[in-house]
Amino acid sequence: MTSIAICTPWLAHGELADDYVLAVQPEIQPGDEVIVIDNGDAPDLPFRTIGLGKNLGFAGGSNLGLHAAETDAVLMLNNDVSLGRRGWLEEIREALEPGVLVGTLRWDMHADVDGHRMPYLDGWCLAGMRADLLALGGFDETLAEPAYYSDNLLCLEARATGLTLREVRVGLRHKESVTSRPASNPQVHLASVENRARYLARARELLVAA
Repeated sequence: MTSIAICTPWLAHGELADDYVLAVQPEIQPGDEVIVIDNGDAPDLPFRTIGLGKNLGFAGGSNLGLHAAETDAVLMLNNDVSLGRRGWLEEIREALEPGVLVGTLRWDMHADVDGHRMPYLDGWCLAGMRADLLALGGFDETLAEPAYYSDNLLCLEARATGLTLREVRVGLRHKESVTSRPASNPQVHLASVENRARYLARARELLVAA
């Protein structure tokens, strides 16, 4: 059986803990682990927690969990989730194999590049074999936080190296933007604009090379 480490960066928002634990803990099988990266004021959870006394952001925190994992596969999971249906982790486990990334496959217009459709896996719940994710370098830690377009860029690099994006309709509910609060946080807009420019530049490089 493929073992999975669920890696979740966590910054404050203790009110999310109950739903997260209820969604995750019953899914864990022998050999699996949950790694919570404490980016600041993370709640006390019944899982392995790594704290460095500073906020590494979404990308840096996720990558720290990736490197700390000792499992076959790693699932990058946001903290703002609740249960949709049981068995969701097993569905992801069954879809995993070398050369494949797994998650909710999206074709959003915001990811289009000069008329080209660019599929990607939504980064709030994205899994792959640990060796593949390490080879890709994980999420880009040089992006402005909150790290919008980190999932788009990761999937660009994955497809460029021949990896497959495989859809699994994840049995979790994503509460979306609970922690970043885009309506009241100007940094969110600035990060989105900056990271989109980075994404477009890299996508155009890969399209030319293809």
